[in-house]
Amino acid sequence: MGIKSAGEHKMKLIVCDTGPILHLNEAKLLGLLQKIGKVYIPKMVDIELNELFPYWEKDKPEWIIVSHLLSDETIQAESLFLSGLLDFGEAEAIILAKRLNPEWFLTDDTEARIFANSLGIEVHGSIGIVLWSAAVGHLNYAEAKESLEKLSQTSLWISKNILSEAQEALKIMFDEK
Repeated sequence: MGIKSAGEHKMKLIVCDTGPILHLNEAKLLGLLQKIGKVYIPKMVDIELNELFPYWEKDKPEWIIVSHLLSDETIQAESLFLSGLLDFGEAEAIILAKRLNPEWFLTDDTEARIFANSLGIEVHGSIGIVLWSAAVGHLNYAEAKESLEKLSQTSLWISKNILSEAQEALKIMFDEK
């Protein structure tokens, strides 16, 4: 077993709700997702993105795959939504993740993160995508630092504490003072 170079990694299967696609797109960083793997979204997330971005249907990257829920899964998603914990896109994304068993579930929503974690699914958000991209060599220190700055200027709410922890993680990763 040889040592993998920084740029070499296994492509991941990912299920994503609306948040990370919205925030990474606002920060002009959506391409980072493509470098991670195949991204699956449920129909409701596709609908939400269409409402947020007028050109989504026309400009949707071909590596984002819309996957429809099965009828019993739709009922499960509706129950989750009606419980008041999650919005419909998040609920559909979590139910899709239960079926596809992805390496990662992407969300920027606290309740969705907690719920997916409770199902044993590994969860990351937009900041995690930037940090992972830096860790595997897709971004250098300056690019990663700038990417965090761009993310902090999107509709994603990031506490000063979380932002400084992410910046500190980058410094450690790149051995910056």
